[in-house]
Amino acid sequence: MKFYTLLMVLLAFSAVSQKQFSGVVKNKETNSPLSKVVVQIIETGESTITNELGKFEFLGNFPELIQLRFTANGYESQTLNYLTISNPKLEVFLNERHLDLEEITVSTGIVVQQNKNPFHIETRKLADLNGIASVNIGEALAKIPGVYQSSLGNGISKPVIRGLQGMRVVSLLNGLRMEGQQWGGDHGMGISEVGIGAVEVIKGPASLLYGADALGGVLYYSDEAYAPTNSRSLQLQSFTQTNTMGGALRFMYKESNKKVRWMLGGSYTNHADFQLPNQKFAQNSRFTESVVKAALGWNGKNSVHHLRYSFNHLVSGIPGHTHDTIINPLDFQVLNQLRKQTIPAQFFDNHYLSFENKWFKAKNEWSLLIGQTLNQLTEYDEKVTIPGIQMNLWNTVYNLKWSHSFSNNFKVINGFQGMFQNTLNTSKGTETLIPDALTLDNGFFSNWVYSLTNWNFQAGLRYDLRLLKTLEEFKGKGEISRTFGSPNAAIGAVYSKSNFTFRSNLSTGYRAPHSSELLANGFHHGALRFEIGDENLKPEKAIQLDLTFELKNEHLVLIINPYVNSISNFIYIQPKDSIANGLPVFEYRQLTNVLFYGTDLGFHYHPHFAHNLHLESTFSFVQTQTDSDSSISLLPPSRLATSLRYTFDWGKKFQLKDVLVQHTFMAAQNRVAFIETPTPSYHLVNASLQFLWNLKSPIAFNIGCKNLLNANFIDHLSRLKNIQMPSPGRNFYLSIQFNINQNLKTK
Repeated sequence: MKFYTLLMVLLAFSAVSQKQFSGVVKNKETNSPLSKVVVQIIETGESTITNELGKFEFLGNFPELIQLRFTANGYESQTLNYLTISNPKLEVFLNERHLDLEEITVSTGIVVQQNKNPFHIETRKLADLNGIASVNIGEALAKIPGVYQSSLGNGISKPVIRGLQGMRVVSLLNGLRMEGQQWGGDHGMGISEVGIGAVEVIKGPASLLYGADALGGVLYYSDEAYAPTNSRSLQLQSFTQTNTMGGALRFMYKESNKKVRWMLGGSYTNHADFQLPNQKFAQNSRFTESVVKAALGWNGKNSVHHLRYSFNHLVSGIPGHTHDTIINPLDFQVLNQLRKQTIPAQFFDNHYLSFENKWFKAKNEWSLLIGQTLNQLTEYDEKVTIPGIQMNLWNTVYNLKWSHSFSNNFKVINGFQGMFQNTLNTSKGTETLIPDALTLDNGFFSNWVYSLTNWNFQAGLRYDLRLLKTLEEFKGKGEISRTFGSPNAAIGAVYSKSNFTFRSNLSTGYRAPHSSELLANGFHHGALRFEIGDENLKPEKAIQLDLTFELKNEHLVLIINPYVNSISNFIYIQPKDSIANGLPVFEYRQLTNVLFYGTDLGFHYHPHFAHNLHLESTFSFVQTQTDSDSSISLLPPSRLATSLRYTFDWGKKFQLKDVLVQHTFMAAQNRVAFIETPTPSYHLVNASLQFLWNLKSPIAFNIGCKNLLNANFIDHLSRLKNIQMPSPGRNFYLSIQFNINQNLKTK
C-alpha cells in the first residue's frame, strides 16, 4: 500500500508542466498521408501510431531535446531531433524502400543509427530470428553471423561469439548485467524470448563499455516497446512441435496512458526427450521452463523511470550422465520418449530486478541504473531428495552515466560502473565445485563522440579494478585474495554515404581468471568431466582490429566484416588422457598468445523484377593461430546460411503471407584440440509457411519443419558430442498467435 501511495504521488507530481506536440507523416513521393506509422520517443520509450490522416500527437513530460523514431512497413525508417520547447508542428516524409538497414543501436549507451556507428553491431528483432521457430533463444541467436551456440540438449544453450564463450561473453538485459554461473559449460543463459523485442551483438572486446570479461563480445537484450499511448494490447501464443511432443504457451499484456505504462507477461514450456534421426530418443534430454516478466514506466518533469522484473525457472535433464569407466554411446539412445523429470537434473532460478532512471536538462543527460540479480543452481545427481550441488549467486549492479553535448557535433559520456558478487554454497549440497567467494568490480570511463559531414568518430578510455576473495579453504587449498586491474581503450571511425559505409575500430579488453579456473578440483557432472584448476593463472588481455565494408542500393546489400583478435595469457581447459570415475579429466592451462581471426559476410538481394522475393546469405569463418595447434577446443566450423523468402498478398480475410526456405551448410571441423574428435560437414534444410487471418483481432499462423531431410549430424559445439549423440531429427511445428488491440477511452 505504501508503494502504491508513493507511486501515485510521483505520478501526480509528474503531471505538472506537461508538454504537447503533434505532427503528420507523409509519403515523400506522393505527398499522401501515411497511416499506421509507429512514432516513438527514444528517450522515454513512449510511442503512438498515426491515424488515417497521417497525424500523431504526444502529451506528457518530455526532455527539451528528444529523438523521434518513425517506422512503417515498406518505408525507410527515420530518426530526427526535435526541440519540444519550440513546439513546431512536425511534417515528416518517409521514402519507400525495400531494404531498411538503418536500425538504431542502444547497447553502446549512445542512441545512434547503425550507419553512423563506428562499431559494427548486429541488430536483430527477435520476430525476424524466429521466421523458423526456435526451441530456445540460443538457437535463435545462432542465426546471426559470427554467433553460434554450445548446447547440452534442448534445455541448456550458451552463446558463442567468434569462437569465444562462457566467461568471455557478457549478457545484459536492458543494461542490467546478467550473471548465471557462465563458467560452467552446462549452465544455461537464464533468459527466454518472452517480452524481448530485439538483441544487439557487439563482437570482440567491449571492456570500454562494460568492464571486465567481454573479450568475445556482448549480447544486449532489449524489451519490447510499451503499448502506444492510450491503448492496451494482449498477445497470446501457442507453440507445439512433434520432435519433443512439447511446446510453449505465452502471453503478454500491455497498457499505456498519458502518465504511466506497464506490461506483464509469462510463459510455460514443456518438452519431452528429443527424437533422433534414427527414431530413437535422447535419454533425459527433457526440460520445462516457467517465466514471469513485468515492467512499469513513468515520466517526471524532464525525467523518465523504468522498474523491471524478470523471473526464469528451468528444470533440465542432463543427458549422457554416467559413472561407467567404459562408455557405450548407444546406452543413451532409448526406445521410449519420457517427459517426467528424473535424476540427474538441474534446477535454475534466475531473478532480475532493475530500476533505471534518466534525467534531462538542456544539453545534459544523467542516468542511474541499480539492479539486483540472483542465480540459484541446484543439481541432483545421485538422490532425488539430496542435491549434489546447490549454489546461490547474488549480484548487485550500479551504472551511473553523465552525457554532455558541447555542440551538435561533439558529445562526451562519462560514467562509473560496478558490481558486487557473492557466491555461496548451501549446506544442503553434498559437493562443491567452487568455494564461497566475493567479487568486487569498479570501473570509470570517458567516451567521446564527434561528427563531421560524412564522418563519425568515437574514442574512449577506461580503468577497471577487480577484487576476488574466497571465504573458505577449498579441497586442501587455502583462502585466496587477489586484485586485478587494467586500463582499456577503444577508437573507431565510420564513413557513410547513401550507398557505402566503411568502419574501422580498434578496441582492447581484459578478463581476470574466475575462481573455478583457479581452484577447481573435482567432478563437474553437468559438464561430464573432472576439472583441475591453477592458482597461478594471470589475467587475459585482448586487442581487436575490426573492419566493415558495406555496399548497398535499393535492391542489394553486401557486408564484409574481417577481424583480428589477439588474446595474451589465454586460459583454456585441456583434456588429459585419463579417466576419473568414468569422467575424463581436464585441467586449466594458459597460453602466451592466441590469435583469433576470420570474416563475417552478409548478402541480401531483393530483385526489382521480383518485388516479393528476398534472397539472403551469410558466411561465418573463424580460425586460430597458437604456438600449440592442439590447444583450442570447441572452435566453430565455417558456416554458410542461405534463406529464400517470397511474400504474398493472397486473399483478404485469410491470406498466405510468405514462404521461407533456409539452408545451412556447416563445413567440416578438422582443427581440433588434444583428444577432441573432428566433425564432418553436413547440410540442414528448414521451411515454413506464414498465414494471417484478418479478423477484428488478427490471428497469425506459422507452420514449418526443421531438419526437413532428417539429416543425421552432430554439432561440433554440442556438449553431447563426447557420447556421439546426434542432434534432433525431423521436427514439424505449429505456432498460433492472437493479437488483441484496443484504444483506451480518454476524456
